[in-house]
Amino acid sequence: MRHALVLSAVLSLGLLPGSAPQAQEARQTRNVILITLDGVRWQELFTGMDSVISADTLSGVYDLERLGRDYWRPTLEARRRVLMPFFWDSLVPRGILLGNRNRESPVAITNPHGFSAPGYQEILTGQYQPDVTSNDPVRYPHRTILEYLKQKLALPSSQVAVFGSWENFRFYAASRDDVIFVNAGNDSMPKALTTPALDLLGKVQTRALALWEGSRLDAFTGAMGIEYLKRHKPRVMYFAFNDTDDLAHSRRYDRLLDALHSTDDFLRELWNTLQGMDTYRNHTSIVITTDHGRGRTTKDWDDHGDGVPGSDEIWVAVVGPDTPRTGEASKTTIVHQADVAGTVLGLLGLDAKDFNPDAGLAIPGTGAGR
Repeated sequence: MRHALVLSAVLSLGLLPGSAPQAQEARQTRNVILITLDGVRWQELFTGMDSVISADTLSGVYDLERLGRDYWRPTLEARRRVLMPFFWDSLVPRGILLGNRNRESPVAITNPHGFSAPGYQEILTGQYQPDVTSNDPVRYPHRTILEYLKQKLALPSSQVAVFGSWENFRFYAASRDDVIFVNAGNDSMPKALTTPALDLLGKVQTRALALWEGSRLDAFTGAMGIEYLKRHKPRVMYFAFNDTDDLAHSRRYDRLLDALHSTDDFLRELWNTLQGMDTYRNHTSIVITTDHGRGRTTKDWDDHGDGVPGSDEIWVAVVGPDTPRTGEASKTTIVHQADVAGTVLGLLGLDAKDFNPDAGLAIPGTGAGR
């Protein structure tokens, strides 16, 4: 039944089985970068600033006139573009974006919880893990795609790198300690891998107070990760950002939009960095997604969880040399968070079932898979 749904999705995207841009033996992707933006609703991504939420007295907007000047435009296409211009102008046209429920392109989690740790485990292991029921800093026994890629591609630990704003990624990124390189929370850099720029960022990050304990500001996560990429050229990299979730929980809708706009600037810098390096240019695929959705109304947009409708609604974008330039997808069969792992592996020509027989399949239309 699942394979029938996959075929249906491929046909709905206008991609016949032989229409991939390159055959497997000509696959161009040698590097993969996974990026997660914690708790970003599909509504802001696809329609931009919400006029109802922003005008609500409990939304935390300090200057509605300023917010409207920056992010309100008469059409949803213009609103989403002014919020994330690089994402919409440069990334989406180079790949595929799914998750716009207004265009019947749903993406959903399979875990029943609708919060972070179950979502990240689903992304990294390719399935819902029933023992992940809290956001506690626990190392789970489930092998992640990051560990698998290190082993399968025979990479040193430094070539599979995680930069996370939330300190819990020290545990969530791998089932064993020190098998891959992880820098999370306010971690400093080890001497063997640092640079003067990384040393400086490591010192300053502790002085910049994030909203929640156990996190650092995304600006440091992104800057440190890009500096690491320039120096060490990892083949597999994961950026896990957190500001958007912290600001939503704090009911600061204005700063949430500002954080998305800032993340878009990071995506621009990352892309330009990749394009300027022979190692990455034309040989790197990027997968961008989120761990969970959020509520749909003025009362619950700041919240998420199994009792909040909309928490299961997510989105995913894939950009790279093997991905057809579909852009924003429409009328697709449902894609699941559990399919992200298979997509990352498939972009590198690997089989998700070899990694985990219970993992989801690669997302149709992304150019992933064998």
